[in-house]
Amino acid sequence: MTKIRDQRKYYFYIIYLIFVTILVGCVSNIEENYNYNGVTDTKSKIGLLLPVGSKNRDLSYLGKSLRDAALLAKEDLVDSSFEMKTYDTLGKSKEGLIAFNQALEEKNDIVIGPFVPIIAKVISNNFPFNNLKIITLSNDPSINGTNFLLLGDTITNRANNLIKFAVNNNKYRFALINPTNKHNNEVMKILINKINMNRGVVTFSANYSEDISEISYKAQTIKQKLKSTDTEVIIFTGTPDQRMKHLAAELADITKSKTESGIQIMGLSSWNNSTSILSEPAFQHSWFTMPDYRFRKFYENKFIKKFGYRPHPKSNLTYDAIAALGVLEKNLKNKNINHSNKFDGLFNSSGFIGIDGIFRFNYDRIAEKELSVIQITNGQPKVLKQARNSFP
Repeated sequence: MTKIRDQRKYYFYIIYLIFVTILVGCVSNIEENYNYNGVTDTKSKIGLLLPVGSKNRDLSYLGKSLRDAALLAKEDLVDSSFEMKTYDTLGKSKEGLIAFNQALEEKNDIVIGPFVPIIAKVISNNFPFNNLKIITLSNDPSINGTNFLLLGDTITNRANNLIKFAVNNNKYRFALINPTNKHNNEVMKILINKINMNRGVVTFSANYSEDISEISYKAQTIKQKLKSTDTEVIIFTGTPDQRMKHLAAELADITKSKTESGIQIMGLSSWNNSTSILSEPAFQHSWFTMPDYRFRKFYENKFIKKFGYRPHPKSNLTYDAIAALGVLEKNLKNKNINHSNKFDGLFNSSGFIGIDGIFRFNYDRIAEKELSVIQITNGQPKVLKQARNSFP
């Protein structure tokens, strides 16, 4: 048995080595995005905007993990000529703006970060047309800015994966159910656009009260709308809580939790992190998304061996960003490419390989990440669609 286990460990280690090797060369047609005008200096200065010095313990842990993950990625690239410097945002808007100004003054070629959405918004509001490209780690898709690229795990990306899957299963009519009427309007516009782009129809949008005692009354109104509009899919946009569970229970007699021909429920938040959601009777047969975790354990083990502590779950964001830039740098070394256009390859349709699966940046600047579609079955997550290894 020990011998078999050792063989398995060796087998998975070989897979991980292959993963790291192809990480720096996973884009096949990237040269098509460049302008060939002669060779210039290929050394890149990368500024990291991270909350390493925050007094908030969780933010400080996140910032440290993101910084160290970037260092690990640079080390894995072996022959990288990157120069990296961390600019401490302290997790605050004012300090974040100061950190970004310093990164500008020191003429960084690209900035990775910040993670905190409010800091990213302050920077984008103050520098809406700045030429410096910023790969923000935020998950807020409403952040504006011509050169802002969002690498975070956004609600709109999870929605896109689920909506495509629903349409492929002949479900076209969607109702959006939000936790309050103060839900982000920009996010709602993006969600509606995603539905329309995938040939779906929004039948209606509704919200449920912050007062759990009013949920039953609100549920009756929503139920009537669901029936009268022939809605096929309910999209819960909020984070799972007692109000959402209560509403789902009130609607259970017309959803798939009780009848096979019922309305499909989809959740846009991280349902896989909630055991109470998986065990909730009203959410049985509901769908949600989950990243491709096949390389996660290898990454975390390597991180722990290098730095002596377990990385924050979001630390892979800086690793993925540096690895993607490594792909661009490799192509720069192999081709005569104009220095000013070296980051155009970030929009290559083939995308990049990340720790939690493949990703690419589209015209909307939001990272499209390939996710698995999961169904809750008897309190357990069941994979209905495995995340793909390449984009179509």
